[in-house]
Amino acid sequence: MDTRKLMVVICIVTAGFCGCETTATAPAGRFRGERAPAFSVYEVLPRKILRGSNYRLAERVAVEEYQYVFTVRSDFGAITARGRHMLGLRLGELKSIENARKLSKYPLIVDGILAPLTDSQKGLDLIINEPFESIERMPEGLGLMVDQYADPADRRAGSPTRRKLAVELDCDPETRNPVLKKLLDELALYSLGGGLLTQGGMSFIPVPGIGVLAMTAQMKELIVNSPPSAINGKIDRELEAAGIESSIRLGFRYSSAFTTAQRLQLMEQFRALEGVRNRAALIEVAAKAHTEAEALSSIRKGKMLADIRKRKPIRLLKFVGLFPLGVLNDGTHVLICPYDYVTSTWEVDNCVDAYRSSNPNASTVLVTAGRVSPAVLKKMESARIRIVEEGTFYW
Repeated sequence: MDTRKLMVVICIVTAGFCGCETTATAPAGRFRGERAPAFSVYEVLPRKILRGSNYRLAERVAVEEYQYVFTVRSDFGAITARGRHMLGLRLGELKSIENARKLSKYPLIVDGILAPLTDSQKGLDLIINEPFESIERMPEGLGLMVDQYADPADRRAGSPTRRKLAVELDCDPETRNPVLKKLLDELALYSLGGGLLTQGGMSFIPVPGIGVLAMTAQMKELIVNSPPSAINGKIDRELEAAGIESSIRLGFRYSSAFTTAQRLQLMEQFRALEGVRNRAALIEVAAKAHTEAEALSSIRKGKMLADIRKRKPIRLLKFVGLFPLGVLNDGTHVLICPYDYVTSTWEVDNCVDAYRSSNPNASTVLVTAGRVSPAVLKKMESARIRIVEEGTFYW
């Protein structure tokens, strides 16, 4: 083998090893002898949310990529939710559909819209298998209310009427749920001639530990009265005033992983960290999110940091591999873990080893929203990192 061929082989092998260490989304090559267990849903969730009027949760809960994987049996077919935060979002969407049925002055209209989408012969197959335009297209007439050249977020949220309906049903006007999207589109058309819902909305109260954060009254008012482009512009100006560089602001503002409501939720956590050095890292990492699950994880990280700051002053924010790191005024390091169940992988072990090598004498606590496996607990103990499970921030 000549020298050039040998160098190519060496580069390929080296790249393969590097990929195993640094790619958070690829489980291949990270297995460390500990298989992720499966749980009963009764072990990981409160009983009061296991069944609702239009859904029930399957008993088996697997673990993938440090998150619980739930199966929701709904009126619209089986829905997979990766992580408790995504589960909270999915159950909230089903609650909003239920709200539409309960609050509508004309329930037959709602039933007529939902009937073709229920889990029948067409059911979920219609949503998944038909071309995108067949289920998610804007209904005829609604397009007249939204400029075709509008900001993408404005197009997703729709008209003021549609945004108001979404808030009254306690859902995100930019929802990606195709059933809820179609329901909002059609109801907005029916609402043009007058009010469609009875007085008052029905709030979905997230169960602690499983859901995205609830929108505040101020957020809801802003969403009803302002198009997303205006809200996102205001967020951009606030971040500019806070010293966030342009490329990061643009990445966050136009990220397809976030809806406008989710940006508002993350900004609330960003403001709660005012005075913390390098809080810009929270926005910088969020701007790199590629999926809705990663966006929800960013919000959860911010919320966990903000909750800790209420009890312990944080002077500096950094990121260490998988985990945000808050440095308290007394020098204690607090690693933030937003995952459900952390198992032993090359990624976790290398992250812990690199952290402890760089910070050999720091008193360290890992605060996790969920739990860690026995092997990870042993690893953390050997690295002198104390574990606080289930997001209980008192220590």
